[in-house]
Amino acid sequence: MPDSIDLRSEVVTRPTAAMWQVMSGAETGWAQKGEDPYVNRLEQRMAEETGMEASLFVFTASLANLLALLYTANRGDHVVVEADMHLVWIEGWNLSSICGLYPRPVHSTRGEMPLDEVEKTLTAWRGPATPTPSLVCVENPHNDHGGTIVSAEYIADLAALAHRHGCRVHMDGARLHNVAVATGRPLADFTRHLDTVTISVNKGLGVPVGALLCGSRSTIERARSQGLRWLGAAGMHRGGIFAAAALHALDTMVDRLGDDHRRARMLADGIRGAAGFDVNHPETNLVKVDTTPSGRGAQDFVSALEERGVRSTLREPGVFKLMTHHEIDDADILRAVTEVRAVAEELAPAGAVT
Repeated sequence: MPDSIDLRSEVVTRPTAAMWQVMSGAETGWAQKGEDPYVNRLEQRMAEETGMEASLFVFTASLANLLALLYTANRGDHVVVEADMHLVWIEGWNLSSICGLYPRPVHSTRGEMPLDEVEKTLTAWRGPATPTPSLVCVENPHNDHGGTIVSAEYIADLAALAHRHGCRVHMDGARLHNVAVATGRPLADFTRHLDTVTISVNKGLGVPVGALLCGSRSTIERARSQGLRWLGAAGMHRGGIFAAAALHALDTMVDRLGDDHRRARMLADGIRGAAGFDVNHPETNLVKVDTTPSGRGAQDFVSALEERGVRSTLREPGVFKLMTHHEIDDADILRAVTEVRAVAEELAPAGAVT
C-alpha cells in the first residue's frame, strides 16, 4: 500500500539515506572474536552511556531480555514482573519455557508497580518448598500503558527494595532513548541503579537490526560466551554494518525523537473526542485508543482504517495503537486525524460515549 500512512510501529521504517551511506562504508571484522571495530565501539559507548561495566550487541531486544533472564536468575526462581509488560506477553513466555522461571505479576496503571505490592510478593511464604525470588523486571517506557514513563526516582526506590531482598533488577528499556528525550535527562539517570538493561536501536532510532544488553562485566561475558551459543545467535557476522548504523543513529537520530513525541500529541489531540474513543495523553510516541465506549471491537476500526490507508496495530480486543516515527511528518498526522475521525463517525453509534 504505497500511499498508506504506516503507524503500526517504528520497526516498519527504512534507514535514512545517510545511514545507508554509513553502512555501505563500514569496516567489518569477526565480532564473535572481538575483532569488529564498529561493534566494539558501539558496545563501549552504550556501556558508558548507561553507566554499566559492559554491553553486548545482539539482534533484537527480545533476545537481550532473554539473555538477561538467563543470567540474572536461576531456574525455578520466582521473577516479579509488571503484569502487562512486553517481556511477559509478547516474547512467547520464554521466561518460563526457556529459562524455567515462575512469573509473579504485579499490576500497575502506568508501569510503576506499587512498592508495597512488590515487597509483599518478594516476601510471600508458603512452606519449605517456596521458590526463591531473585529478579524484578520493569519496562520503560511502558508500551501497553500507552508509552508511559517510569520515573528515575521510582526506579531508584524499586532497585533499593529489590536489592535489600537479595534480588536483581532488569529493565526492558527498548525505547529508553524516548524517555531520555521526553524528560531531558541522560540514560544513566534511569539505569544507574539497575543490574541489567535492554536498549533497542532498531525502533525509534531507525537502525535495521540490533539491541544492546548492558550490565556487569561478568553477566555480559557469560551472555556472550555461553548464552548466544546456546540460543543459536552467536554468529552476528558482519555485525559492523549494523553497529555503524547504530553509532550514526546515536549521533543523529536521538534528539529528533522529540518530533515523534510532538506528533503523537498532535495525533491524540486531533482524534480525542471522536465518538466512541478513549484516547491517552502521550508521554512519548504512542497513541493508545480504547474503543470500548463505542461498543465495538478494536479490530473493526483497524480494518476500516486500513481501507482508508492508515495502518494501526490491534493490541487488545478493545484497544488499537498508533506510533509515530521518523518517516511520518505533520501532513501525515493531519491526514491520519481526518481518516480516524471519519471511521469513528461511521462505526460508532450515535450517542456513543466520548
